[in-house]
Amino acid sequence: MLVDLNLYNKKVIVIGGGTEGTRKVRGLVGQNSRIIVMSPRMNRYLKDLESRGEIMTIVSKVRDVNILDNYEDVFLVIAATDDKELNRRLVKKGRTMGAFVYAVDDPTVSDFSYASIINIEDVMQIAVSTSGRSPIMARRIRIRAERVLRRLIKKTDIEMAKLQEFARNAAKSKIDTVTERKQFLYSVEGNNDIQILLKENKIEEARIAALDLLNKWSNEHIH
Repeated sequence: MLVDLNLYNKKVIVIGGGTEGTRKVRGLVGQNSRIIVMSPRMNRYLKDLESRGEIMTIVSKVRDVNILDNYEDVFLVIAATDDKELNRRLVKKGRTMGAFVYAVDDPTVSDFSYASIINIEDVMQIAVSTSGRSPIMARRIRIRAERVLRRLIKKTDIEMAKLQEFARNAAKSKIDTVTERKQFLYSVEGNNDIQILLKENKIEEARIAALDLLNKWSNEHIH
């Protein structure tokens, strides 16, 4: 089962700043989580992230898993050291803290497997997963699929996804039920005038049109 974890304002600890640890940090940046990276060395990418305030770094070689005791309300622990036994102990420790856990070198002891992600403008994410059987093949298929998907997914699709979020938030104060809100959102997506505005990159005008549609929709459907 593929899931998209809500990491907003969640504390995530990545132990290890090598290739795999850095790759996992790349996937976390932009998720609005609180990222802490522990490693004896930080590469330029991680240093740049820290300088921009996007992550916190702890420059230290982790030998004792009890270092995690210094942190409360940890949502996710990623063990990415080059020591398989240490990774296993970190996973075990993180689990006792109530956190989700992942070891980069052993999906069998992890709570989930990482999918290979196609990320389109931080709006649409498409996952390719082999459920941990072969990350290499997941990556190769992702590269092939990405070429096709970037041709299929248009700029207007991205803007409509953003507009749908805006319209859904606006509808929450006027439309009580999920079913009715979904019907309204379908009407936004199918509105020709809004589609034309998005094609012409008139984003603010499209938002106004969505709000006008919301007012009309609520007057017609809510009594």
